[in-house]
Amino acid sequence: MVILSPEGQSTERLNELAPRRFKSLDGLTIGLLGNTKLNADAVLDAIGELLSEQYNIEALVHRTKPTFARPAPPELVDEIVEKCDVVITGVGD
Repeated sequence: MVILSPEGQSTERLNELAPRRFKSLDGLTIGLLGNTKLNADAVLDAIGELLSEQYNIEALVHRTKPTFARPAPPELVDEIVEKCDVVITGVGD
């Protein structure tokens, strides 16, 4: 997987990435959290398919926030945290 930085080509790192608990996605449950905007679920579904082709994913958990204008409700966050090892969230438009 390639991670592109919006910071440009600078060698100075302004923000460090969060510590990584996993060396691979093999055997993990991946959460896909959409925000109700147009195309968000389609993009996340495509990411889920690509990850499933490249890794031995245990399960994909698809969820969508009730609205993009507010944070996810606590019960949705609790469910995702309980069920998923890694969560990918995305916006659409």
